[in-house]
Amino acid sequence: MKRFLTFSSALFAACLMTTQLLGQCTADFDFGDASLGVSPNPELGEQFEPGVVGQSYEDILHILLPQLVLEIDPTLPFFPTTPLDSASLSSVVLVDLNDTLSTTTLEAVGLQVICNNNGDSGNPCSFLGGNQYCASLTGTPSVQGSYRVDIYVTGWVTVFGFPFSQEQVFGSFILDLGELGCTDDEATNYNPNAVLDDGSCLLDTCLGDVDGDNSVTVSDLLEILAEFGCTEGCSTDISGDGSTTVVDLLELLSVFGSSCS
Repeated sequence: MKRFLTFSSALFAACLMTTQLLGQCTADFDFGDASLGVSPNPELGEQFEPGVVGQSYEDILHILLPQLVLEIDPTLPFFPTTPLDSASLSSVVLVDLNDTLSTTTLEAVGLQVICNNNGDSGNPCSFLGGNQYCASLTGTPSVQGSYRVDIYVTGWVTVFGFPFSQEQVFGSFILDLGELGCTDDEATNYNPNAVLDDGSCLLDTCLGDVDGDNSVTVSDLLEILAEFGCTEGCSTDISGDGSTTVVDLLELLSVFGSSCS
């Protein structure tokens, strides 16, 4: 059932579709010898790339559907040779992880999914068993938030000549939408709304710890002496005056023996 969860979760991007060709992806991911697969794969800790509000966004989901139903879930009540006819999306709901009673849609946060079912069926949100597909998650995020993606999937098989369907809901992808900023919670300018680091993080430095080992010892003193007299690009400029002089040496001696941890 865990494999079915991952497989079905993957279908949300491949099924919630428009028929437009702009932004359509190419189903070219290498799944090797696998008969069932998804990339990114939540079971491996992979998720969609985070999106920044107000900036263009695109990520691609690749899926490989098996030929047989029991390759998805061996506990299902079907014969070992029962083929998977198709799988399609019923609906997608985004659940706010900060308030699980609050839900929304992809469209409401500025995103859509453009699928490529290789022209295998008239419904672009329907995918045939035994084939590989992909979908582009694209748009411009308009709302900040961290969401669980609940995917309602309908699978179809044929039993004794009759079509049989079953709908289930799965949720294994997480979608984060936010800002550019410092994502290091150890930094003085940490931004809890940042989903992509912009390199602006400012970390408290330990005065006198020239070599970065979290203590002020003889090794730091030796580094200052080795660079003593430096007037440009000095890595041991403790005082911040642009050079390594007696001033830096005295500052180091004033905290000599201290620990930064």
